[in-house]
Amino acid sequence: MAKIEPGDIDAATDFSLSGYNGGGVRAKFGGKEGGFCATSYSFSMSADGKEYAACRIALLLTIASGHTNEQISQMTLTKI
Repeated sequence: MAKIEPGDIDAATDFSLSGYNGGGVRAKFGGKEGGFCATSYSFSMSADGKEYAACRIALLLTIASGHTNEQISQMTLTKI
C-alpha cells in the first residue's frame, strides 16, 4: 500500500468517524484511505467526550481541506 504523504493530507476529503466508540477519524487521501487520528486513548475523556472530540476534529479537517499547514496557520478566524 502506498504511504500517505504531506500533499495527500492537504487534499484529504471525506472525513468520517471510526474505531472504538466513534473515537477515531478516517479520511480519503486521493485514491488512498486511512486513519487520521484517534481520541480513543484519551483516558481523561468520557466516551461521549471522545466521540464529540473526534467529530469536532473531522469538522475542522473538512474546513481545512485543500489548504496547506502554512496557509492554515496564516488564517484569521472571527468569532460569531
